[in-house]
Amino acid sequence: MQAIENVSQSYGDSAKLIRFQFIADVCCCLNKEEKEEEELGAILDAKSRYEIAREALRRAEEICKRGGTRNAEIFKTVREKKKNLNELFSSGGNGGEEDVNMENDDDEEKEFVENWSSQMHLENQNEKKRLDEGLTSSKASSLKESIRLAHNDLGDYYYNIGNLKEAFTCYQKSREYGTSVKHTLALCMNSIRVALELNNMSQVLLYANKGLAILKNVDQMNASENEKKMAQKPSIIQQAGGGIEGLGVGGESKEEQNLTRAKFTCAAALAHLHFDKYTEAAKHFTSSKTEIGNSYTEVVSQQDVAVYGGLCALATFDREQLKKHIVHENVTFRDMLSTVPEMRDIIEDFWNSRYPQCLSKLDLIKKELLLDIHIGKHVHKLFSLIRQKALIQYTKPFSALSLTTMASAFNCDSVETLEKEIADLITRDKIRARIDSRGEKILRAKEFDKRTETFERVQKTAEKFVENARDALLRSSLNRLDLAL
Repeated sequence: MQAIENVSQSYGDSAKLIRFQFIADVCCCLNKEEKEEEELGAILDAKSRYEIAREALRRAEEICKRGGTRNAEIFKTVREKKKNLNELFSSGGNGGEEDVNMENDDDEEKEFVENWSSQMHLENQNEKKRLDEGLTSSKASSLKESIRLAHNDLGDYYYNIGNLKEAFTCYQKSREYGTSVKHTLALCMNSIRVALELNNMSQVLLYANKGLAILKNVDQMNASENEKKMAQKPSIIQQAGGGIEGLGVGGESKEEQNLTRAKFTCAAALAHLHFDKYTEAAKHFTSSKTEIGNSYTEVVSQQDVAVYGGLCALATFDREQLKKHIVHENVTFRDMLSTVPEMRDIIEDFWNSRYPQCLSKLDLIKKELLLDIHIGKHVHKLFSLIRQKALIQYTKPFSALSLTTMASAFNCDSVETLEKEIADLITRDKIRARIDSRGEKILRAKEFDKRTETFERVQKTAEKFVENARDALLRSSLNRLDLAL
């Protein structure tokens, strides 16, 4: 139940409803297109999966009952999934009749759901009528800001009732009425939020990159303005408290601007993750200079950023990149990792070449990862890449290594299984070695002429130095003659 508790503590109501339904679908195979249940079935027995699904749907029901959503249909959807769950649970023979009867819908509960949905639908109609009148009034006044706000309110309304396509359309209509950078950033943020729920990751990446580009231009403009003002009127700037230093977009503080940038970075990282671009995803997840904390709970939590970034980094980064982006130099991401001790320990084990311990700890968190809406379908591939990197780095220091010893260290079922893995890596030129299968199976590193390799490396360095020196002399001559290319 750890995955359910994590969802309950880390997200807003809208995100909780989505994730709880996802957990139920994966556990009970209610969504036949998902593949995560195949691996989950190897970890949990049927009874455990049904219990997790039932608890997830019960939590989703609670959110609906306490008014956590205005979507009149979602309560019915949750109840329908619960009904299907009970039928599967009963037919599967995984529990007693008592458990099934406790979950069966009685007439009173059905009536409550119908009344709730009808009441919510009526309230939504009244709210829609009020917002339409507000938009008409705003257009009559011809005030751009008023019209923009009216479109945004309609977008929020459609988002809250679950009509995501209409919400996206309304947010797009507000574009032409925006009058500042802050308005454009708000449009990007709203578009990302809706596109994520529509699973339209191309739009997510588009608007995330657009938001990041705008913030980069703002930073450059602010830096240029500061330099000019400091050069022209330093005394006035000092009296004003340092000019515009510390101010961001539309009067926002620098901290708020950095937080906005962190949200766009996380959104872009999720899009790269969706497209299996794990290197780009790792760079984005680990590049944030600000901890997002609880400010982006409608999409991801800070713990998600640490886990997603850590797994993608282990799968794709070399040791130099791990040192720069995670282990030593990136203080912000290290602080995020401290909120997820399991992930921090896994990265430390990998960095310190304790690969068997690292892989064992990964297996312990696999169940929770498979139930995650974003990383779930990538778990198998990421774990496979991490294991391959561990095997490659484990063999590097040895000129000869017993596969029997290595199989024992990596908890392999048999030496033959490990031999196939190593052979595949050798075929793909990931490991530069040969397997001696006669007698004891020994992995022997290929011998290379180190003297020739060193000479070639020195020669390339010398050629690069000559090229850089020639460029420097050319730039010096151009400056002396007051010329420019």
